[in-house]
Amino acid sequence: MTDGPPIDLTSNISALAPGIVSLRHELHSWPEPGFEEERTQEAIMSALTEVGLEGRPCAMTGVLVDIGTGEGPTIALRADIDCLRLTEQNPQLHYRSKRDGLAHACGHDGHTATLVGAARVLATVADRLPGCVRLLFQPAEEGPGGALRMIAEGALAGVSEIYGMHNWPAAPFGSLRTVAGPCLAHTATFEVKVHGGRGDRRLPHQTVDPVLVAAHIVTGLQSVVPRILPAGECAVVSITMIQGGEAANVIPETVTLTGSIQVLDDTIYHLIESRIRGVVAGTSAAHGARSSVDFLRLYPVVINTPEETEHVLTVARQMFGPQHVSADGLPFLGAEDFCYYLHRLPGCFFFLGSAEPGRNNAMCHAADFDYNDRLISVGIAFWVRLVAYRLGVDLRADPR
Repeated sequence: MTDGPPIDLTSNISALAPGIVSLRHELHSWPEPGFEEERTQEAIMSALTEVGLEGRPCAMTGVLVDIGTGEGPTIALRADIDCLRLTEQNPQLHYRSKRDGLAHACGHDGHTATLVGAARVLATVADRLPGCVRLLFQPAEEGPGGALRMIAEGALAGVSEIYGMHNWPAAPFGSLRTVAGPCLAHTATFEVKVHGGRGDRRLPHQTVDPVLVAAHIVTGLQSVVPRILPAGECAVVSITMIQGGEAANVIPETVTLTGSIQVLDDTIYHLIESRIRGVVAGTSAAHGARSSVDFLRLYPVVINTPEETEHVLTVARQMFGPQHVSADGLPFLGAEDFCYYLHRLPGCFFFLGSAEPGRNNAMCHAADFDYNDRLISVGIAFWVRLVAYRLGVDLRADPR
C-alpha cells in the first residue's frame, strides 16, 4: 500500500459523472431481462477495461471485479443489472427503451452505472487500499434469482461483508434509509384452482358453482392475517387475479385464483401458508367442490446485520447529516434476492432517496419511472466513502 495524504475525490467524481450518466442512458435504452444481459455485460466490461480493471464473467451475464492490494479484508458491493418485463411510458425521453415490453423501471440501470463510476474512482487509488473491494454486477435480480448463481460460482469467496444499494423515489434526495434486522419481506405467490361442474346458469342446483366457491375463498382469505398475526408483526395476503368462464350463460367448470404473500418472518410465513391451505380445503368441502393450492416461494426476508448497518449509518450521517438518515418506511414489504448474500455474510441493504421537486418521482416498477441522474454522483461518493471507512483509509469524496 502506498502512503500519502488524503485525496479529495470531488473533482474526480465531477469529471467522470457525465460519462457515467451517458452509460446509464445507454443501458436504459437497451434493457435486458434476467440472464439475457449480454449487451449490458459487454458495456460493463468495456467501462472497467478503460481504467485498467479486469472484470470477469459470472453467473452467465454478470461481472465480478476486484480492486485493491488484496492484502487485507475483502468487502463486496453489489449492483443489479437486469430490467423488468413491462412497456415503458416515457415518450419524452431521448434514451427511452428501444425494446417493446422491456424497461428499466426499477433503476437497475442507475445502480449499474453508479457502481461502474465507483469502480473507476477506486481504480485511481487502488494501491492505497489496505484490502480489496469486490464489485458484483448481478444479473436476474427480478427473477429467477441471480444472486444464488453468483454465490454458486464463487462470488463471495474470501469476502467478509457485503453491501447493496437501491434508489427510493419515496424518500427525498440527499437522504438514506435503512434498518438493522428485517428490512424487506419474504415473498411468495400462490394459485388456487376450484373445480365444480359445468352447468346451466338457470339450473344452479344441479351443479357446484366454482365462482360462488371462489368468492367465499376470497372472503375467507381476508381473515388469515388478522386472525394469526401476533401484535407487532406485519404481513399482506392479496388475491390479484380471478379467472374462469367462457360465456355469460354457462357456469364454468373451473375458477383459478392467483395471489401473493409478503411477510417479515419465515415462521409466520409457514403459518400463513398452512392457514391458506385450510381455508381453501374447508371452504371447498363445505360447498361440495374440489380444489388445489400451489405455492411458489420466491425470496426470503432481507435481514441486515446490526454492525454492518451501523457502518452504513455512520457514513450516511457524515455525508448527509443525521437529520437525513432514518428507518422511515422500513421494513418494507417488497422483496430482494440480496437476502441470499445476507444468509451467508454479514451486510446491509440500504436505500438512497431520489425524490426532488419539479421531476417525475414515479415509484419503482411504474411504467413512467426514470432514474434520477443526479443520484449517480451521490451514489458513487457514498460507495467510495463506505469503502474508505471499512478499509480504514482516508479517501475524501464530497456528497454532491
